[in-house]
Amino acid sequence: MNRLVRGALIALAWCSFDVPAALAQRVSPVAAQPVGVGSRVRISAPSIRRERFVGRVDSLDANEVTLDTAGVRRRLGFEMGPVLVESYRRVNVRTSAIERLEVSAGRTTRKATFKGMLIGGLAGALLIGFGQLPEVNPKASDFLKGAPVGLALGMGVGGVVGYALGGERWVPGELPR
Repeated sequence: MNRLVRGALIALAWCSFDVPAALAQRVSPVAAQPVGVGSRVRISAPSIRRERFVGRVDSLDANEVTLDTAGVRRRLGFEMGPVLVESYRRVNVRTSAIERLEVSAGRTTRKATFKGMLIGGLAGALLIGFGQLPEVNPKASDFLKGAPVGLALGMGVGGVVGYALGGERWVPGELPR
């Protein structure tokens, strides 16, 4: 069992050092994608609202973009419910207020999987490490006996959950002229 835990820790260390090198290879900037009706977009307009607007483009105008923020979205195989108040479903954003416009490039899992492994590993190490402490005179060495097993289990479960949740990849977009 000790070899399995050591192997998992070595694999984690190897992967964590390899990830920045893989990310550094993607240096070429992505060209701005054209936005059309039906595109899923994320709009930053701080003069209107601090949070970003996310939704499908319902209509495009020279002065205004109308978003449907309650399109069909799925998470873990379940449809996320619609907005309950219809007046908040459609949002009109003036094009002059838009500071940043991004277009969805599809689903991504790399960052979410790595984040899930990190959070799951930490939670697993803490849970199993503290859960295996004796009731009388616990010591740090008792914690360190259970923590590696929890780290390995937590990383596995967290990675699967992170992969299943995934995320969305955004690339720069531009409005038609």
